[in-house]
Amino acid sequence: MTQTDILSSEQEDLRLLRESVRTLFERAGGSDRARQLRDAGGGFDPEMVRELAEAGVFGVAVPEDQGGLGMGLAAGGVIAEEVGRVIAPEPVVSTIGLSLGLLRRLCPDHPKMAQLIGGEISLAVAWQERGPDGAPADATCRYADGKLTGSKAWVVGAIGSHGFLVVAEQDDGPVLVLAEADAQGLVIDKRTQADGSSLGELSFSGTPAAELASSGAVLTALAEAVADATALAAAELVGLSERAFEITLDYIKTREQFDKPIGSFQVIQHRAVDLNVMCEVAQAGVREALAQMDSETDPKVRAPIASRAKARAVTAAKKITRDAIQLHGAVGYTDEFDIGLYLNRALVLSAWLGDDAYHRRIWFEAREAEGAAQ
Repeated sequence: MTQTDILSSEQEDLRLLRESVRTLFERAGGSDRARQLRDAGGGFDPEMVRELAEAGVFGVAVPEDQGGLGMGLAAGGVIAEEVGRVIAPEPVVSTIGLSLGLLRRLCPDHPKMAQLIGGEISLAVAWQERGPDGAPADATCRYADGKLTGSKAWVVGAIGSHGFLVVAEQDDGPVLVLAEADAQGLVIDKRTQADGSSLGELSFSGTPAAELASSGAVLTALAEAVADATALAAAELVGLSERAFEITLDYIKTREQFDKPIGSFQVIQHRAVDLNVMCEVAQAGVREALAQMDSETDPKVRAPIASRAKARAVTAAKKITRDAIQLHGAVGYTDEFDIGLYLNRALVLSAWLGDDAYHRRIWFEAREAEGAAQ
């Protein structure tokens, strides 16, 4: 088989995966389902998680020898785009990138791996902490004698999770532990975001937890998992942007002013073309970044690639969704129209794991360091 045949086969696999996931989400109700879950309290549907697992969604980036499909981040990006198109609240990206990203690097034989891939459970990753001024702070959460003491902030997927993968400190350095959601001494404070989804603020007071891994390998694996999740979040933003643009295009073709569809006015057409170009460029950039990350093993190289993807996707998503609201006019601000759901989700995703300014700075610093080393 030639290299061309291999690439063609891989592209066909990704196409089939995209069709399968899209059909699954459309059958479940598309973006209407996201609205219903938001109105019901902002959680996610465990049954949907199981259906996604049956389709092989969560195991796409896990190597085959660890029980996954071994298709890489490129396949994860395909799934993330489809998640973005229907603004699905299920913790797909955080599971593929963070939860499984940590476990497959640190303890691939742990039984929780198979349970996550199979959709039997969901685990949220808790590693960030909030300082007195509200900004991120150095880790102070302690693990000693099998118990956790301290707090963690901005935990995605905390509400509805069966447990938490917590990065804490012990006398010998960083440690990754597993705390069950119903463990004694654990308090979960729900924080509602702009799109109706929830973050969790965790407080541990002598909470029992099981050690999974320790030493510097924990921080290395965490950095790689965060890079994976960052790139996948960029893909989710791309899918969201595409769908927001499609909704807007349909609207300007049917909304009439002066007895004509507003899409017939040249100034509107020019703006639509600009948004389409921005969306296509973001899509190409993010897909290229995911493919590069699949072929690159050096964490110092992979992290800036993920940052480049996120910076590009955030810039595009914020521009496209904000312009979409403007092109809808005043009705774009009403909850009756779906476009507002996409704007709010774009704002939340843009901030998660760093916005465009943050990641653009990381990318430029990496390029400067690369130039200085030559």
